[in-house]
Amino acid sequence: MSKTRGVIAAVFFFLFATFITTAFAAEEKVDLKGRLWENVKGTATISDAGEGKKQITIEASNLKPDSTYTAWFVNEKAGKDMSGVGTGDYSFKSDAKGNGKYTAVVPSSEIESWDSLVIAYHPDNNPSNMENISTALKGDLGEAETAALPKESRPESPESRPSPETGRGTMGGGY
Repeated sequence: MSKTRGVIAAVFFFLFATFITTAFAAEEKVDLKGRLWENVKGTATISDAGEGKKQITIEASNLKPDSTYTAWFVNEKAGKDMSGVGTGDYSFKSDAKGNGKYTAVVPSSEIESWDSLVIAYHPDNNPSNMENISTALKGDLGEAETAALPKESRPESPESRPSPETGRGTMGGGY
Protein backbone atom coordinates (compact mmCIF):
# COMPACT_ATOMS: atom_id res chain seq x y z
CA MET A 1 0.00 0.00 0.00
CA SER A 2 2.85 2.41 0.74
CA LYS A 3 4.21 1.64 -2.73
CA THR A 4 0.87 2.74 -4.23
CA ARG A 5 0.95 5.96 -2.18
CA GLY A 6 4.45 6.63 -3.43
CA VAL A 7 3.38 6.17 -7.04
CA ILE A 8 0.34 8.40 -6.55
CA ALA A 9 2.48 11.04 -4.84
CA ALA A 10 4.99 10.90 -7.71
CA VAL A 11 2.21 11.30 -10.29
CA PHE A 12 0.73 14.29 -8.42
CA PHE A 13 4.19 15.85 -8.10
CA PHE A 14 4.79 15.39 -11.84
CA LEU A 15 1.42 16.91 -12.73
CA PHE A 16 1.96 19.83 -10.36
CA ALA A 17 5.47 20.49 -11.71
CA THR A 18 4.16 20.32 -15.28
CA PHE A 19 1.34 22.74 -14.44
CA ILE A 20 3.71 25.24 -12.80
CA THR A 21 6.22 25.04 -15.66
CA THR A 22 3.48 25.48 -18.26
CA ALA A 23 1.94 28.40 -16.37
CA PHE A 24 5.23 30.31 -16.32
CA ALA A 25 6.20 29.43 -19.89
CA ALA A 26 2.83 30.35 -21.39
CA GLU A 27 2.74 32.60 -24.40
CA GLU A 28 0.97 35.91 -24.24
CA LYS A 29 -0.62 37.37 -27.36
CA VAL A 30 -1.28 41.02 -28.13
CA ASP A 31 -3.58 41.92 -31.02
CA LEU A 32 -2.12 44.59 -33.26
CA LYS A 33 -4.80 46.67 -34.90
CA GLY A 34 -4.34 48.41 -38.23
CA ARG A 35 -4.12 52.17 -38.11
CA LEU A 36 -2.99 53.16 -41.59
CA TRP A 37 -4.70 50.88 -44.10
CA GLU A 38 -7.84 48.74 -44.12
CA ASN A 39 -7.47 45.03 -43.36
CA VAL A 40 -4.01 45.45 -41.81
CA LYS A 41 -3.71 43.15 -38.81
CA GLY A 42 -1.09 41.53 -36.69
CA THR A 43 -0.20 39.70 -33.53
CA ALA A 44 2.68 40.04 -31.12
CA THR A 45 3.49 36.80 -29.31
CA ILE A 46 5.46 37.22 -26.10
CA SER A 47 7.16 34.10 -24.72
CA ASP A 48 9.90 33.21 -22.25
CA ALA A 49 13.45 33.32 -23.62
CA GLY A 50 15.41 32.41 -20.53
CA GLU A 51 15.71 33.92 -17.11
CA GLY A 52 14.66 37.56 -17.12
CA LYS A 53 14.15 37.64 -20.89
CA LYS A 54 11.18 37.57 -23.26
CA GLN A 55 11.00 36.94 -26.96
CA ILE A 56 8.60 39.08 -28.96
CA THR A 57 7.51 37.77 -32.34
CA ILE A 58 5.48 40.19 -34.43
CA GLU A 59 3.57 38.87 -37.43
CA ALA A 60 1.54 41.20 -39.64
CA SER A 61 -0.44 40.88 -42.85
CA ASN A 62 -1.94 43.20 -45.44
CA LEU A 63 0.89 45.70 -45.01
CA LYS A 64 2.11 47.74 -47.94
CA PRO A 65 4.22 45.23 -49.95
CA ASP A 66 8.01 45.47 -50.10
CA SER A 67 8.10 48.21 -47.47
CA THR A 68 10.07 48.97 -44.30
CA TYR A 69 8.64 48.97 -40.78
CA THR A 70 10.09 49.42 -37.30
CA ALA A 71 8.89 48.12 -33.91
CA TRP A 72 8.59 50.42 -30.89
CA PHE A 73 7.51 50.29 -27.26
CA VAL A 74 5.46 53.40 -26.43
CA ASN A 75 4.15 55.08 -23.27
CA GLU A 76 1.17 57.16 -24.28
CA LYS A 77 0.49 58.35 -20.74
CA ALA A 78 4.06 59.21 -19.77
CA GLY A 79 4.85 62.04 -22.18
CA LYS A 80 4.73 59.87 -25.31
CA ASP A 81 8.07 58.25 -24.54
CA MET A 82 9.29 55.45 -26.82
CA SER A 83 12.03 52.85 -27.21
CA GLY A 84 12.94 50.49 -30.04
CA VAL A 85 12.05 46.82 -29.62
CA GLY A 86 15.21 44.74 -29.61
CA THR A 87 18.53 45.89 -31.04
CA GLY A 88 19.86 47.40 -34.24
CA ASP A 89 17.46 49.53 -36.22
CA TYR A 90 14.35 47.58 -35.03
CA SER A 91 13.27 47.09 -38.64
CA PHE A 92 11.75 44.49 -40.91
CA LYS A 93 10.52 44.47 -44.50
CA SER A 94 7.18 43.22 -45.73
CA ASP A 95 7.25 40.71 -48.56
CA ALA A 96 5.61 41.08 -51.99
CA LYS A 97 2.28 39.97 -50.48
CA GLY A 98 2.41 42.47 -47.60
CA ASN A 99 3.34 39.98 -44.87
CA GLY A 100 6.00 40.85 -42.33
CA LYS A 101 7.66 39.22 -39.35
CA TYR A 102 10.00 40.60 -36.68
CA THR A 103 11.53 38.82 -33.69
CA ALA A 104 13.51 40.30 -30.81
CA VAL A 105 14.62 39.25 -27.33
CA VAL A 106 14.29 41.88 -24.61
CA PRO A 107 14.54 42.00 -20.82
CA SER A 108 11.21 41.07 -19.19
CA SER A 109 11.22 44.38 -17.35
CA GLU A 110 11.29 46.21 -20.70
CA ILE A 111 7.86 44.90 -21.66
CA GLU A 112 6.44 45.73 -18.25
CA SER A 113 7.58 49.35 -18.60
CA TRP A 114 5.47 50.26 -21.66
CA ASP A 115 1.79 50.82 -22.51
CA SER A 116 1.76 49.96 -26.22
CA LEU A 117 3.56 48.22 -29.03
CA VAL A 118 3.66 50.24 -32.25
CA ILE A 119 4.71 49.23 -35.76
CA ALA A 120 5.80 52.28 -37.76
CA TYR A 121 5.74 52.52 -41.56
CA HIS A 122 8.72 54.24 -43.24
CA PRO A 123 7.56 55.47 -46.68
CA ASP A 124 11.15 56.01 -47.88
CA ASN A 125 12.20 52.48 -46.76
CA ASN A 126 14.86 53.99 -44.49
CA PRO A 127 14.40 52.82 -40.88
CA SER A 128 16.80 55.52 -39.65
CA ASN A 129 14.67 58.33 -41.07
CA MET A 130 12.04 59.25 -38.48
CA GLU A 131 10.47 61.99 -40.64
CA ASN A 132 7.07 61.28 -42.21
CA ILE A 133 6.63 57.90 -40.49
CA SER A 134 3.13 56.67 -39.68
CA THR A 135 1.67 54.16 -37.26
CA ALA A 136 0.72 51.07 -39.28
CA LEU A 137 -0.24 48.86 -36.32
CA LYS A 138 -0.74 49.34 -32.61
CA GLY A 139 -1.39 46.98 -29.71
CA ASP A 140 -2.11 47.54 -26.04
CA LEU A 141 0.45 45.75 -23.88
CA GLY A 142 -2.12 45.88 -21.08
CA GLU A 143 -4.05 43.24 -23.05
CA ALA A 144 -1.19 40.81 -22.42
CA GLU A 145 -1.00 39.26 -18.99
CA THR A 146 1.96 41.50 -18.21
CA ALA A 147 1.56 43.90 -15.30
CA ALA A 148 2.47 47.49 -16.06
CA LEU A 149 4.78 49.28 -13.66
CA PRO A 150 3.44 52.29 -11.77
CA LYS A 151 3.95 55.56 -13.62
CA GLU A 152 6.69 56.68 -11.21
CA SER A 153 8.68 53.48 -11.98
CA ARG A 154 8.73 54.07 -15.73
CA PRO A 155 11.80 55.43 -17.50
CA GLU A 156 12.19 59.20 -17.68
CA SER A 157 11.14 60.86 -20.93
CA PRO A 158 14.24 62.03 -22.82
CA GLU A 159 14.16 65.20 -24.85
CA SER A 160 15.57 63.76 -28.07
CA ARG A 161 13.64 62.23 -30.94
CA PRO A 162 13.84 58.44 -31.34
CA SER A 163 16.85 57.23 -33.21
CA PRO A 164 18.43 53.88 -34.02
CA GLU A 165 21.57 55.06 -32.24
CA THR A 166 19.90 55.62 -28.85
CA GLY A 167 16.66 53.67 -29.30
CA ARG A 168 14.85 56.19 -27.13
CA GLY A 169 13.13 59.52 -27.61
CA THR A 170 9.87 61.37 -27.51
CA MET A 171 6.95 60.64 -29.77
CA GLY A 172 7.05 62.40 -33.07
CA GLY A 173 7.06 61.96 -36.80
CA GLY A 174 3.48 60.86 -37.31
CA TYR A 175 2.74 58.81 -34.23
